Order: sequence, then C-alpha cells, then structure tokens
Amino acid sequence: MAFLFLPLTLSLLAAATWAADPLFVSCSGGNYTVPSVYATLHAILIANLIAITPTSRKLYFTNNVGRLEAPVVYGIAQCRVDTSATVCAECLRSAFKSGIEINCQGRKVVSIRNGYCTLRYADYRFFSLVQHHNVFNYLQQEVGATNPGEFWRVVSQMLSGLLLVAARSSRRCAVGSRKIETEPGNLEIYGMAWCLMDLSPEDCLQCFELALKGYELCCGDKMGGAAVNINCIITHDNRPFFNVSRLNPPILPLPPQTSGIDPCLHAVLLELGVEEDIKMNVLVLFSFTTLKAATNNFSYENKLGEGRIGPSYKGALSSGQPILVKRLTKFSEQGLVELRNEAALLAQLQHKNLVNFLGCCLERDEKLLVFEYLPNASLEKYLFDPAGRAQLGWNMRRLIAEGIARGLVYLHVHSRHKIIHRDLNANNVLLDDGMNPKISEFGLAKLLSNSQSQYTTEQIEGTCGYMAPECIARGAFSAKSDVFSYGMLVLQIVTGRRNGSFIEIGRALNLQTYVWQHWNQGKAEDVIDQALRGLYELEEVLRCLIIGLLCVQEDPANRPSMASVVLMLDGDTETLPAPSLPGYFTGASCGHSAKASVNEINFTV
Repeated sequence: MAFLFLPLTLSLLAAATWAADPLFVSCSGGNYTVPSVYATLHAILIANLIAITPTSRKLYFTNNVGRLEAPVVYGIAQCRVDTSATVCAECLRSAFKSGIEINCQGRKVVSIRNGYCTLRYADYRFFSLVQHHNVFNYLQQEVGATNPGEFWRVVSQMLSGLLLVAARSSRRCAVGSRKIETEPGNLEIYGMAWCLMDLSPEDCLQCFELALKGYELCCGDKMGGAAVNINCIITHDNRPFFNVSRLNPPILPLPPQTSGIDPCLHAVLLELGVEEDIKMNVLVLFSFTTLKAATNNFSYENKLGEGRIGPSYKGALSSGQPILVKRLTKFSEQGLVELRNEAALLAQLQHKNLVNFLGCCLERDEKLLVFEYLPNASLEKYLFDPAGRAQLGWNMRRLIAEGIARGLVYLHVHSRHKIIHRDLNANNVLLDDGMNPKISEFGLAKLLSNSQSQYTTEQIEGTCGYMAPECIARGAFSAKSDVFSYGMLVLQIVTGRRNGSFIEIGRALNLQTYVWQHWNQGKAEDVIDQALRGLYELEEVLRCLIIGLLCVQEDPANRPSMASVVLMLDGDTETLPAPSLPGYFTGASCGHSAKASVNEINFTV
C-alpha cells in the first residue's frame, strides 16, 4: 500500500486552484490490465462519477447490473456543496488525472482527496468502511500567530465545535468562523470539518478526533492549517475559503462568537457491473442458476425455516461465501409486495447492526432475496431456550441491546430516509459469529418523509406482543412504535421471558405489566433472569429494565427517542425518570387487511 503526501501551501485554501493539487493519495490492491473487462468498468465508473456528482445534491447509488461472480467496480465521489458544478467537475477531473493516472496508474484500489472533492474506487465494496483512519497529512501556512496560546485556544474551540456538528450532520460537514481579539485587526479565523458522507456519525467523529490530536503540534500557532486523510479533513485559515452564497440553507450561527455553520457536501456513490445501466439505486442481481446451485437445488437439508414471504435456505456461492436465500412462495401477491419493499429498502441501507443484503434474483416466476449468512441464527433462539439462554451472559445481553438501539437510530435518524421497521422482535434480530445483533426482515418497513412523524394504515401487520397499542387500535405507526417494540425486547433480554401471559397470584398479566408491578413494589430484582446466576452489576441491569419500561409507555409522547435510549444506556440509573404503568392492548386481534394510506416503495420488477 502506498500513501503519497504531496506538498501544498495553505495559501491555496481560498483559491480554486487548490482543487488541482492532491492533499492525500493512497494506492493499494492489485493491478488491472488494459484492455480488460475491469478496465472498461473502471472507465465507465470514472466517467459517471465525474458526470453525475456535480449536478447531485444527495448521496446516490447505481443499480448493479452484473453478476456477483463477474468483476464489479465500486466508487464514490464527493464535492463540497459550496462549489459550483464547474469547479466540482474540474476538481474530479484533476483528481483523476493528477492523482490516479499519474500516481496510481493501473491500481485497483485508489483514494484521493483534493481541496474541493474526494474520489475513491476499489474492486470491493468499501462504502461505510473506515480505512487509513490514523494516517494523516498535516499542512500549515508559514505565517504564525502573534499570541500563539490564545490563538490556539480559540481555533481549537472552533474546530471542536465544528467536528461535533459535522459528525451529526446528514452531509457530514460544517463550516464556521471565530474572531480572535488578541490578533491585529480583531482577526477572524475560518474553519471547516468535513468527512465522507457514507461514514457513520461515530466513525466520522472518531476520524475528526484523531485529526485534532496532532493538529496543535502542526498548526496550532499558524494562520492556516489542515489535517487530511481520505475519511476526513479539518482545516482553518485566516481568509474565508468557503463560498457562503452557495450554502443552502443559509449558514446558521455557532454558539458563541461564530458567524456560520452549515452542511456543505454533495455526493454520488456508484456501483458498476459488466452490463451497464445507471440508476439511482444499487442492487446486485444473481442468476437463478447460481442460487439453485448454492442451495443444492433448495434441498430440505439446506432449509432453515419459513418466513413471511416463504422458505429460507442456507447456501454457499462458488467462491465459498455462505449466504442465506429467502425464496418467495409462488402466487403470493402480498409476499411479492414485501419482497420488493425489502429489496428496495435494503439496497439503500448500510449499518453494522442491520443485516447485510447481498442482492436478489428476479427471473420470471422466481423471486429471491440473498443475505449474509449469520451462523448464530436469531436472538429468539437463545432467549427462550434454557441452554441458549445460559450462554447469554449479562455483558453479552447488554451489548445486544445497545447494538439493536444503534441500528434503530440509524433507521430513524441517519439513513437517507426516515424508516420505521414495524416488525422488530426477537426472531428478527439475527446474531453474527461474534454475537453482534443485526436487525432483519424489512418487508413491512415504511419510508417517511422528513416532514412526516407518523402514518396511519388500516392494514395492521406486525408481531403480536411487540406492537404498540396505537398501532393495533388506530393503525398509527411512527418511530415511537419501533421504540415500544424495542422496549419489549429489552424486557425480554433482562427477564428471559416471552411476551405471553403471566399467572401471578391468580392474576393474568402481560410481560410489561408484570415487570412494572415488581419494579413499583421495589422488587425489580426478582424479575431478572435466573440464568444469569447473579453475575452482573445490579445497577446496570436495573437501568436496562427501567429503560425498557420507559419505552413501553402507553402514550407515544412519553416514550424516549431511540437516540435518547442510546444515551440512557450509557448513563446512570439515578438520572432516569420513573416509568408509569406501561401500555398494552386488550382489544381485537393484531391484524386485519385493508389498504394502507402510505404506499409501498416503488420498485419495478
């Protein structure tokens, strides 16, 4: 692997010519030959990245129209949104010519960052992966500050604020400025924090923090400086280097003493296969022959069980990669709707706590979904089996609860669309070989617009015992209905009990009421799963139990958001509010059919 750190003076920060000089270049992987299929794909990829990115204000994916067995080239291009389309295109062309054609010619894995853009491609799927995380190029102006101590104090405050905002921005970028009164002329200093849009907020923040660690030594007393790697950049300068007039929406004030902050990126992700068909989506298509061979002709020995849309099978591709295949039961109209819905949704989602969707098969009468194979099956297998439950120590249960929470935060907040899962339960949480949880089964999931907080449907679907009261009674679904389902899961994780009825002292109780009554009577410790054999910190377990009860409150407004839940899990019990009597539904059955008021995702087969 080669890293190329090319000299650059920060005086170019304010000039468009900065885009012509690579700030960071990395070459790795093998070489490809010309002519070859891979070379053709590479040329198509670069052409489309350069053509599409300057006119895009979002993160886009393409449709993969090749086979998984054939070469595939993956790429991402990203420009600051304060640049014009012309500057963006020129930056990407310069990145390709100076960084890739010259420094990394013929290499399959290349990453290059310029002042106004980032360009990456590889022969493997690298989206959302943090790479070269601790390798930075530090740049500095030659001009120093008059009062270095006070100068760095103000600059570090500004950058620290920017990186926190940028990491949580949907566009992973923030800009701002601060006045430094100890410098001549009441100097105003400008700053920016910017990382790749495909990174999670946690990974983005980690990159920023690593960059900031070495920043003072390099640039703390300089009028301009930058810490750069392929994942992120933080920079400051005594001249404005971002175009305020192009920031939309207008920049917002940073507290205190700042003139602006704003998301400032636009990007496009592309994935190309042998057959070229650019679409704003990404989908790997498998041949039915491939999946038939992978599952030994869908043999009984390979069958794992039956799901909502049909049977599931374990299989292995010719490369040896294990897979799980969900096959639609023929003539199932509702199953086809759910399959299309799940494929269209999962093609857009990437998170370590969501099941990894590999692609699908849409040939004639055969409709199949392909996922990573997770050897430990579902959480339900462990929670409600005496032998399995004994394998789940408290630390493992806590990590599972935290992972599920982070997956839901991604769906509700950090994905490109607000997504309501609608069917979160122990059977739909899968466990990988490290017992890390992955949310699965998105057939019932719904997209909400940014202006929508909920939607109402007459078609009540989900899993009894996990559905919120308002879902069953009124067909009202929202992020808070997912919170209710999560709360039920947490109570199960703590108690090791199903959601069925409890016969206690002649009274029939559901799980949430059973737990709340014990908590209200000061006997919460009595409901903790005995399979844990007391090997836990009581305060930690009780914190999870209280969080579970808060999540299953009857009024959705009284339930915390999943983002708040993540914070609660890291807090202390004393700061948690006291939960009221939980919500539950005693009316009709869980489901009946009618037409939903919000359409399924459009997906043409």
